[in-house]
Amino acid sequence: MRLIRTLTWSAVFAAAVSFGTAAYAQQPGNAGKANPDQSTSQDRAREPEPASISGELTRVMPDQKAFAVKSASGAEMLFRYDDKTVITGAESNPAGLATSSGSQVTVSYKNDSAGNMATRVEVHPKK
Repeated sequence: MRLIRTLTWSAVFAAAVSFGTAAYAQQPGNAGKANPDQSTSQDRAREPEPASISGELTRVMPDQKAFAVKSASGAEMLFRYDDKTVITGAESNPAGLATSSGSQVTVSYKNDSAGNMATRVEVHPKK
């Protein structure tokens, strides 16, 4: 009787191990990840949400790679830009941005630890 009980438990254990291994092996691309949906949502949580503002381009500081925009409420915001910043209108480059002071602009940006980083600047033609 004891032999039958031991063999039964051994068979149950072996089946559980083989089913668990087979189920894990059938999950494509999940080696080393606990939950792929969870890591995707964590990546999105770390990435700052994009925002936008429209207003008047008041000053451009090319040596600091920065510019300021005065919103309709009168608040002035400072933005940084880099080589990845897309500039449309004007001359579609930072030099064109420098000659567009006083123009209306729409700035899409992300707020990171170093401040507001412009991702896109749309310069609207002067009226």
